[in-house]
Amino acid sequence: MATLGYRDPLTRKIIDLHIDAAAFTASDHGEMACVDCHDRDYRSYPHSLTLADEHLDCVGCHRDDPEPRGSEFKRIDEEFLRSVHAQPAPADDRASKLPLDCHDCHNPHSFRAARPGDDIAAIVSNNNAVCLSCHLDIADPLSEPHAWLPNRDRHWQAVRCIDCHAPATDHRSHDVLAAEDGNRDCVNCHSRDATLLNQLYSYRSQTDLAEQGFVAKAVYNEAYIVGMSRSPTIDAIGLGVIALMLLGIAAHAYGRYRVYRKGGDDHA
Repeated sequence: MATLGYRDPLTRKIIDLHIDAAAFTASDHGEMACVDCHDRDYRSYPHSLTLADEHLDCVGCHRDDPEPRGSEFKRIDEEFLRSVHAQPAPADDRASKLPLDCHDCHNPHSFRAARPGDDIAAIVSNNNAVCLSCHLDIADPLSEPHAWLPNRDRHWQAVRCIDCHAPATDHRSHDVLAAEDGNRDCVNCHSRDATLLNQLYSYRSQTDLAEQGFVAKAVYNEAYIVGMSRSPTIDAIGLGVIALMLLGIAAHAYGRYRVYRKGGDDHA
């Protein structure tokens, strides 16, 4: 019900309780019933005010999932506890929301994890939108923390915030670093063995292997260095040039063979 909500008795603000049915159905939790997560005493109405303090822990629910998923959530929990997001707010920054929990970044009623085959630009946009929903000042074109970054907007279209603001090791996306510890070394991304290629662009690589096979993946390799764009037209031209070169070699070899045979026939 779009108008579902209540008035907070202390602040007198209207608290919206509406859940978008379409977004929830498409989410990772879409097949679950409300009471699978909200299992406390909601039978009486008005509901007890203590229910507003209900705390749901993603890792607590998923820790016992079958392997390897269970281990993945345990790793996420360990990473997050090291993250700057899990630390108390500094004494001089009481306006900060720190420490955060899972739901501050991942809305459980609409969250859908990225899957192989998802559009890379959409993955980047969705990930960065989560960060910018809190770090509103960063969206300013003149924002000081990113003034050093060449062609900032193009970077933001191709790279997630966490690719620079997490340790340069595989899949450490929840171990978010303090701003001053973020990566500013271009080589960490602009190199053939960059960690970024093993994280974000692995989605595209896995899909290519599944849909095209290993040979096609080897020929049309999209695990490119960030900043370089794959062009199907250039790929086609390049393959055409290779084909013509092989045809030329074959024609040359055939011509040499015919000359050799003709020379043998003349001697006979």
